Amino acid sequence: MWNENMPKLIVDNDTEKEEKVSDVFMVTKEFHTSAEFSQHIERKAVSAGNYIDVLVEYCGRNEIEIESVKKLLTSSLKEKIKAEAIGLNLVKGQKSCKLPI
Repeated sequence: MWNENMPKLIVDNDTEKEEKVSDVFMVTKEFHTSAEFSQHIERKAVSAGNYIDVLVEYCGRNEIEIESVKKLLTSSLKEKIKAEAIGLNLVKGQKSCKLPI
């Protein structure tokens, strides 16, 4: 029975449309929580010795915008990255307290 007042169902089977998947979804597909993602980055950074390089390398390898992973970083990892950036003189207005060797 067809009733004109019933809503119409439109099925779009166009497979040529490329669905844009968010970068956050791509990361959370591999890691269930932001803490897991941050721990992964920290473990890699301990062996590599550099948080910024590990994060940039991960984003580049997985074709993820660096800006999009900001919300997935824990506050402690953000602080470590900030301290590293200050130490490398990458932050304007803040000087590293290290003496040049």
